Amino acid sequence: MALMLATVLPLFGQTSQEISSITFYGIDYSLVRVYGASESPTQFRYTFGEINDLFISQPKKFDISKYTGKKLDEISLDAVNEVNQKLNLHDLVTTTPDYTLDATQITQAVRRLPIKKGAKGTGAVIVAELLNKADNRGTYELVYFDVATREIIDGIAMSGKAAGFGLRNFWAGSVYKALKDLR
Repeated sequence: MALMLATVLPLFGQTSQEISSITFYGIDYSLVRVYGASESPTQFRYTFGEINDLFISQPKKFDISKYTGKKLDEISLDAVNEVNQKLNLHDLVTTTPDYTLDATQITQAVRRLPIKKGAKGTGAVIVAELLNKADNRGTYELVYFDVATREIIDGIAMSGKAAGFGLRNFWAGSVYKALKDLR
């Protein structure tokens, strides 16, 4: 993670501290890998939508504005829901517990988001990296980007301990703990 950040962060012209407000697009699971879990890839794809819905149904617990310190203009989950539904289920499970994403993969994920033409401002998306059941930990990258150009402004690696009953609550717990650690 630290090596990735040392490589990625110098590429950005701005920092997240300079951002005042965001449109939050949710969690993009299009590049995630799952290690050590017994549930099927189909179960995970369904669960990814349920986790994203928590930003709407449980706004106090999953308060992206509180955790990022940015004014929230809007939560727009349509783009991530679309890419998550197209998730390649054959690539979801990995036998590598140290799977990571590089800067190019994260940039491509942001550019692939089907955001409405003409949208402006600063966007934020969480790109899921690895859901490691053996360690009960999820790793993610919080990415701030210019919505119009899709240029990445900043990226923050984050991870959280997974906890809870049921597939959704377990992995949503890792998102919640990762967000809390941002403060």
